[in-house]
Amino acid sequence: MRKSSTRLASLAAIVVAFCGPAALAPTAFASSSSGATHVQGHCDPSSNVCGSNPVLQGPPPPFVNIPANCPGFISTDTWTLAFTGGHSVFHDTNNSNGDWGGFTADGQATLTTSDNTVQYAGHLTEWGGGGNNSASQNEFGFTLTYHGSGIAGNISIHVTGHSTTNNGGTQTNNFQTATVTCS
Repeated sequence: MRKSSTRLASLAAIVVAFCGPAALAPTAFASSSSGATHVQGHCDPSSNVCGSNPVLQGPPPPFVNIPANCPGFISTDTWTLAFTGGHSVFHDTNNSNGDWGGFTADGQATLTTSDNTVQYAGHLTEWGGGGNNSASQNEFGFTLTYHGSGIAGNISIHVTGHSTTNNGGTQTNNFQTATVTCS
C-alpha cells in the first residue's frame, strides 16, 4: 500500500507543480508537530493529471468469465474502459508508523475497441484504499462498477480485489473477482 499511498501523494505534488494549486481545488496539505502529513485533492478522472485512465484494458484475464451473449471483442480485443468526465477525490495521511490513503472516482465513461470505436457509454465508479505500518503490514482493496449501453445492448462490469500482507511479509489474503453481464 505504501506504493499506492505514495503514488497519491506524488500525484498531488506533480499536479500542483505543473498546474498550480488551483488544479486540485480545493486541495489541502497539512502537517502536524508530530511529523504527520495529510494530503487531500480533487480532480476530473478523465484528465491526464488525475491519473485514472485507462481504468481497465482488455482482453480480460483468464479468471474472468465472459458470457456467450457478450460481443466477441470483449474476450479478444485490446479494448479500453476510460473516464470521459466526472469527479475524483484522493486523500493520504502518513506518519512515523506508516501511511493510509484512498480515492474515489465517479463519472461518465466509454468502452472503446482498439480502433477507437465507442462500443458502450455509461457510468463508472471506482474506489480504492488501504494502508501500511512501520512493521511492513499492509492492505489494499478496490471496487469498480461500470454500467454502459451501446450498439450491442447493455454491459455491466464489476471488479473487486483485496490484498493483505502481515508483518512477517507473508501475504495472508489476495483475491480479485470480476463479473461481466451483457443484455
